[in-house]
Amino acid sequence: MTILVTGFEPNDDGLNASKILLESLRDDPPESLSGMGERIQYAVIPPSTKQLKSVILQHIARCKPDYCIFIGQAPGRNKITFERLATNLKDFGSADGEGNQPKGEVIEADGSAAYWSNLPDQEALVARLNGNGIPAAFSNHAGNHLCNQILYHALYHAASANLDVQCGFIHIPALPIQAQTQWLGAPFIPLAMAREALAMVIKDLAGRTSLG
Repeated sequence: MTILVTGFEPNDDGLNASKILLESLRDDPPESLSGMGERIQYAVIPPSTKQLKSVILQHIARCKPDYCIFIGQAPGRNKITFERLATNLKDFGSADGEGNQPKGEVIEADGSAAYWSNLPDQEALVARLNGNGIPAAFSNHAGNHLCNQILYHALYHAASANLDVQCGFIHIPALPIQAQTQWLGAPFIPLAMAREALAMVIKDLAGRTSLG
């Protein structure tokens, strides 16, 4: 069993909460993930709409994951949100890290209009986080920027290549340092809470695999 967890490099000179969280889990794994070792693979993804497909497909080919958990930041949100859908649309409200800002473009010409995230029992995961004092909810889709694009590429590839991999996207709010320097006054959650939330998700998926 392998779980691929990704975050994004910043688009600009600021910070990206998903990268901070990913590197924290990778470099200082919580006790709940002890013993999992190389079964958890981490990757930081460049903020490039043009590179995104080749990069994520390379990581999927390298890791051969059972699950992909893509993480992104959502400044302005006050909960950890599980995205329900990835849509076949790039309609960037802001430029990526290379200055690209596609408007109204499809991601895959022969792809479905949308794919459902297929991580198992996300309702139970949301309930479990809330039950442990971590605010969590669903979001209907991951927007039309890089966060949506990475999930769409993975789900399209899995469907096209008939891969047995389940993929989902989780947005996290800003971290305290970002609310102090990058988005003044934005809602935030402590890094420790974000770590606990993602560790719960990873542990749950690992347990489902071992039981199945």
